[in-house]
Amino acid sequence: MRYEKHFVVFEGIDGSGKGTQIDFLKRWFSDHRRTDVVFTREHTRDGQWSDQIEALIRGGGADAVTAEKLQLLYILDRKDHVERTIIPALKKKGTVICDRYFLSTLAYGSIDRQLHWKTLLENHKEILGDNFILPAKTIFIDVDPDIALQHIADRGEGRTYFETLERQRIIR
Repeated sequence: MRYEKHFVVFEGIDGSGKGTQIDFLKRWFSDHRRTDVVFTREHTRDGQWSDQIEALIRGGGADAVTAEKLQLLYILDRKDHVERTIIPALKKKGTVICDRYFLSTLAYGSIDRQLHWKTLLENHKEILGDNFILPAKTIFIDVDPDIALQHIADRGEGRTYFETLERQRIIR
């Protein structure tokens, strides 16, 4: 694992405002004509694993698979994301700002106590290998789960498997 000084991650429970803060940064960088900044998110929406993840967490199938399989999909999606998006941007001396990264997998993956965070961390090391990079900064946004779930409801997108009050309280 290595740290990348131009890699910044926003973490927090669902509905905490990570995306809102990142949108503020997008506008700021745009206003200052900074074109060397890549904004990205996890899980990806265009990777080879993203459709499977979406089907499970939005389609009600998350209960039908093991916690190990679900978290493996997130890690495989992350591997693809790091290799296709994050590392190429950093190699161009750009800055990467990411909505979620591996700490989300450690928190959400151990939510039901089926997986230990250390096991998930080892899985990252094994699967990503030398491409398991760490951000220079992780900004954690802490919001009361009741407020976060109201933010989710206000978006009108419906809830995912993880977006219940009980689960959000455990994760927080």
